[in-house]
Amino acid sequence: MKDVQITDWRDVVAEIESNIDRIWLDEPPELRKVVAGVIDSGAGSGKQVFSVLVHLEAYLMIVSQDIIFRFQKTSLHDNIELGQMVTITREFLFGTFHIFEFMEDLGLTGMHKLGEKYNKALDLVKTKEEYRELTGSMHTYIIKLHQWIHLMFPWKLGVVFPHRTPEDVKSLASIV
Repeated sequence: MKDVQITDWRDVVAEIESNIDRIWLDEPPELRKVVAGVIDSGAGSGKQVFSVLVHLEAYLMIVSQDIIFRFQKTSLHDNIELGQMVTITREFLFGTFHIFEFMEDLGLTGMHKLGEKYNKALDLVKTKEEYRELTGSMHTYIIKLHQWIHLMFPWKLGVVFPHRTPEDVKSLASIV
């Protein structure tokens, strides 16, 4: 995916914001497809979709509400330079584990390419304010994706995993 060409970081912001608008009020078609069990990459152990849904729920939550939020917050510190923020961002999102490629493997069509555009746009920002605008748009988009998967997740399946008391466990031990 190295062939991605970007000339202005604002174009990437506009593309991300277009995606935000696309999913603001309507379920993302790519998530509807995953929930329906259609995953182009074939992800999902044992030919089931549940593990993909669990990974989407977890990764979208961690990336949006923890990692990218911390980038935004850290970039406000006076002792942190723009170059340091770019290095940290790349290490977390693209280093040994390419989070956008993984999200595409989990069914979020277009995330790998969008992630690469974001990565290239990091080279074009000149100030931490521009970094925050670019990163803030990605933050909002991933938060919205997380909100949707959280709503669409089959939480009702949790009833088959009830809490147990120590007494319950002791009584189970007596039957084996």
